[in-house]
Amino acid sequence: MSQLEKVHVLVVDDSSTTRNAISKHLGDAYFTLHASDGVEAWELIKSNASITLVFADLHMPVMNGMVLLKQIRSANDSRVASLPVIMITGHEDTDAAKRASYALGATDFISKPFSSLDIISRAGSYTDLSQKIRVLSQNVTHDSLTGLHNMHGFEEVGEKSMASSIRHHNELSVLIIQLINVDEILGKHGKKITSQIISSIARTLKKFLRKEETLAHLGGGRFSVLFPVTSAFKTNIVAMRFQKTVANLAFKTGSTIIRSKLAAGLNSTESYDENINFNTLYSDAEAALSQSLQSPSLKIVRYDESHKYDFEYQNSLLSSIVTSVSDLHTNTENSESKLNGVDFKRYVSAIFNAQYNQIPEQDLALMVAPLESFLAYVNEQAKLKKA
Repeated sequence: MSQLEKVHVLVVDDSSTTRNAISKHLGDAYFTLHASDGVEAWELIKSNASITLVFADLHMPVMNGMVLLKQIRSANDSRVASLPVIMITGHEDTDAAKRASYALGATDFISKPFSSLDIISRAGSYTDLSQKIRVLSQNVTHDSLTGLHNMHGFEEVGEKSMASSIRHHNELSVLIIQLINVDEILGKHGKKITSQIISSIARTLKKFLRKEETLAHLGGGRFSVLFPVTSAFKTNIVAMRFQKTVANLAFKTGSTIIRSKLAAGLNSTESYDENINFNTLYSDAEAALSQSLQSPSLKIVRYDESHKYDFEYQNSLLSSIVTSVSDLHTNTENSESKLNGVDFKRYVSAIFNAQYNQIPEQDLALMVAPLESFLAYVNEQAKLKKA
């Protein structure tokens, strides 16, 4: 049985002896992940959708089991919030502590010292339950918080759009965006306020989109958008508007003003020389989002630019031709509808420094034609080099 086929169980305990004992009792039928405190466990839970059961010690440094349990049950992602969590207790733990854990949503308890039967029986029961819940949730295509598509619904629409894109030789683009401070808002203001902010942002983003474009909420303030018959360049323009709009939103709770920002990664079928499936298109967009999240300026990342071309090379190439391009741009007829050379150079510099808000909204469209032509030229040169 491969690692992917095994049931994934997370064991959280500051004692390596306890972690290893539980792993040994579970045996080869399970794939066990280890964490020594709640903070480490929380990162694993958020990043690994295969985890179906958590064993967590009540007492740990940094973040104890009680706080971890509260964080799991408060999660906006329904997959995380519904995870079975079995608390590991010691002989010193009182009934009051156990009742408090139950009140927070503990699924069950095991006490040290525990036997192989204690571990196996609970793992079998609760992983079966978790998998049944997961199957049921996969049959639901919409997110209960926002009313938008969830991941399952988005994948269904994406696969149909991909088939149409291949059949009609049209471009298809995917944009994934993430509110960067959701965990911070949740920790300071609670689930209700966090949910209200996410719902409000969802309504705001939807106003920017056309009927044929699909917006989904994937949980935890992460959204994805599907753009049929749309290039990566034009999708990037939408991402810029999203970032600017969300950065200008302010949510008031009591005397506190809450703000957020977006990281964004995008991908398009134009990035590939031959047909691909939707899963590849989407997972490569996720890789671009990861780079955006790591950027101090939350730069919008295009998968093709981050993986197929050297950023510094493009920057120097653009710098070398920007004078001639901007001069041509300036001297064209109907100059009142064009940018002057000074503004064009300044806006190009803003783009390469990810300072998109320095470009006035009324001038965004005027930047599209020359830059889109340039990117088409770069793409053509790259194809010639491959040939």
